[in-house]
Amino acid sequence: MHFRYDINGLRALAVLSVVIFHFAEEKLPGGFIGVDVFFVISGYLMTSIIINKLDKDRFNLMEFYFARINRIIPALAVLCASLLLIGFVALSPVEYAKLSKQAASSVVFVSNLVYYSESGYFAESSLENWLLHTWSLSVEWQFYLLYPIVLLALNKVLSRDKLKVFIVVSTLLSLLLSAWLTQQNPSLSYYVLPTRAWEMLVGGLAFLYPIKLSQALSKTSALIGVLLILVSCFIFSEGTSWPGVFALLPVAGAYLIILANQNHNALLNNKLFQPLGAWSYSIYLWHWPIVVVIHKNEMSEAYAVLGFLLSIVLGYLSYRFIETTKFSKKESTFKSAFTNKPLIFAVLVALTGSFSNYTDGFIDRYPVAYQNLLDDVKASPFRDSCHVNEFRDPKEACEYFVNEKVTWAAFGDSHAVELAYALGQKLKDTNESLKHFSFSGCRASYGQDDEFSKCAKWYNSSIDFIAHEPNIQNVVFVHRYSYQLVGGTNANYPGLDDLKFDEKSVELLQNIDRAINKLASAKQQVFVLYPVPELPDHISKLIDRALMNKGNLENIKGTNRNWYEKRNEVIINHFKNADYPDNVVLINPADYFCGDKFCFSTIDQRSLYFDDNHVSNYGASLIAEDIINTKNSGMSVQSPDLYEM
Repeated sequence: MHFRYDINGLRALAVLSVVIFHFAEEKLPGGFIGVDVFFVISGYLMTSIIINKLDKDRFNLMEFYFARINRIIPALAVLCASLLLIGFVALSPVEYAKLSKQAASSVVFVSNLVYYSESGYFAESSLENWLLHTWSLSVEWQFYLLYPIVLLALNKVLSRDKLKVFIVVSTLLSLLLSAWLTQQNPSLSYYVLPTRAWEMLVGGLAFLYPIKLSQALSKTSALIGVLLILVSCFIFSEGTSWPGVFALLPVAGAYLIILANQNHNALLNNKLFQPLGAWSYSIYLWHWPIVVVIHKNEMSEAYAVLGFLLSIVLGYLSYRFIETTKFSKKESTFKSAFTNKPLIFAVLVALTGSFSNYTDGFIDRYPVAYQNLLDDVKASPFRDSCHVNEFRDPKEACEYFVNEKVTWAAFGDSHAVELAYALGQKLKDTNESLKHFSFSGCRASYGQDDEFSKCAKWYNSSIDFIAHEPNIQNVVFVHRYSYQLVGGTNANYPGLDDLKFDEKSVELLQNIDRAINKLASAKQQVFVLYPVPELPDHISKLIDRALMNKGNLENIKGTNRNWYEKRNEVIINHFKNADYPDNVVLINPADYFCGDKFCFSTIDQRSLYFDDNHVSNYGASLIAEDIINTKNSGMSVQSPDLYEM
């Protein structure tokens, strides 16, 4: 097969769109579609390689695999190894452990599954993941593993025409799955092969069903293809459901360009695009870590331009000295795996990354006080099993350390999880038990119909269950109130300009009061928590900064206390002025999480949080102790030694 300069130019167009998108998203909001274009190209090339060799009865599966290994792994493994070496010196153990896990999963091509497993409520920003971009390489590699096996097997039992029909049907099924799953589970659809396979199979169809076009139609087809890709770069954005049906536009563009077979098309075959196309794989590999460096160091736009240029330089160097290295072409047996240099190197990188992740980034290099703080950064061991994200019958709610009777209940959103566990632990001393009710991100919904919120049905049924359960006499009530009432997030610290109080806020306050009064009317005591202070960043990052700056690890500052009070002004004033029954007791974590001037992320070398707003088990134990002491003595726990800080 002759060299396709148009496809090489298409690679350049794809990599430029992705790189520009990552360095300047506002300039090219849909530039991520370059990945979809790469998928189409891969599908075309793999199909042509496999089918041509099958036709000549010369296809060797192991030879195919080793050709892909020699093509893909060297540059990827060098990138991962380089980051591991630099990261060992430049990163904290927490960050280095994450990088190590990413490097290991990338070189064995399962990083897409790792990133999907880490997506969701507690997912880090994509700009915190050094090797996030390798998810697409993992998807491609998984395709390379399975596709030739399927074609090889079907080629023995089906005629060529029926084999082609099978691929058409597979393409449509994958597209339909992608369209459906993108709406049902966007993260899963984005990262996995079954919903991405159709893009690669479309490339395969361009080879299997070549259409002979006149010169004029061929030029038109290529032009339309380029325009579809360019239009996609501007009309789509990260807010677009992807890859679903919208991905048809750039995929169709790539398909039309490949079908046109315009090897001398000036739009794609020119002095700029040809070298960029040749270096595109390495440019793609190196650009993302540079994006992360710029983000983590909060560099200006000028650095984005430098980063873009550096990506091209590093891409060229990687292509020149790594990609063009020739490896043996005689590898065609299983035994070849033990002598294949790229594969051996990848295994070494994977083992190094895995061991580093297992040792928490070689954390033993650092002070014991630091290690102990990080050891505190833990969520409840029952978070996954007891915290819900969809309706669960209140009767099935978790019960902690059950004795004869469950006399306590903890109720709320995700801020109730660790508190329920910590309170349950302390209640064991008095031979009492607790029932745990929490729903992720749940707005106060008591008294509203099921359409009011995702959790409304659960909220109403759970409050009513607690109210009518005679054994439960003490209830703890907590929400992340301000996030729901006035919006904004602690990520904007120290800004407060995005807070908004409106009619919906008033309605939520009424729902809160309705729930508290309902519980108070039926229970001995209802403990209502004031808002837990939020942090300006993830707890582990605050600890890392204190370590790197050789600061005090004993009491690490979080936010300014004045900021905490202004951010939560609506709910604080509401609770202060509420006319609740006498058996409603207000508990304020700020009394022992904060001093006069600052709220803290750590106190006495103990971590109070496990992320940027959820308390750790230790932090929750302080609140639980306050609740129990208040119940027993009517006095709230405080930490006056922090007040001067």
